[in-house]
Amino acid sequence: MILQHPMLMILLRKILVMMVWVFTFPAWAQNPLAESLLNASPETIRANPELLSYMNSIAETAITENCASCHGADLTGSGAVPNLVDYEWIWGIDGFEMTAVESVMEIMQTILYGVRNTDCAEEIKMFGGCPDTRYSEMPAYGNQGYDENKLNNMVDYVLSLSGEDVNPFAVEAASGDWPVCVECHDVDGTGYTPFGGPDLTDDIWLFGSSGPEIYDVLANGRMGVCPAWAEELDATTIKALAVYIYNKANGY
Repeated sequence: MILQHPMLMILLRKILVMMVWVFTFPAWAQNPLAESLLNASPETIRANPELLSYMNSIAETAITENCASCHGADLTGSGAVPNLVDYEWIWGIDGFEMTAVESVMEIMQTILYGVRNTDCAEEIKMFGGCPDTRYSEMPAYGNQGYDENKLNNMVDYVLSLSGEDVNPFAVEAASGDWPVCVECHDVDGTGYTPFGGPDLTDDIWLFGSSGPEIYDVLANGRMGVCPAWAEELDATTIKALAVYIYNKANGY
């Protein structure tokens, strides 16, 4: 039979292999711009108008479809949702990176694995979250023996870190409890990025900077979540988002 002809069988196998390659090979392997985007540094992308335009298009589509519902179309956030483009990073980026690549890799980790993601098997969780997720806990001190007076004193202590005019006696009273906060917020309150501890000395507040708002955070804790996108977005999109966010944060 004609289908048993050796040369025809070889040709059919080649066609089958090509079909498998086309339908299963990563999209970036079929698109030179996508491959270039994956391999290029942020500086190289910015220096190439065609590649920059391609990256922006991918990132803006992903933002519209996935990020804008929480962070807004301009990624500046609202309410208790973080601003992603103000260069105030809780995790990974401390401003002392030698290259933009380091910062982009940190942003990519957040996109890939999320924040406080717990959607994984119990046996592989670490410190309460999935491996590689950004994870920290702001405890609810109201459930840990802190009464109203103690919480109010700590509010004054926190406000004093940013130069607010507060009750010095309350600050003194809270100073004995401050060491509990140092692991995440550092001794001077400027935050510790490896542990996801926010800077308490600047004017950027995710949950509000008033006394009552700080009291609520101290009393009730906070555990906001951002989903992991590793299984939802492809590698090109994740790279595009990370560089796009980094560029916007730097005013590019």
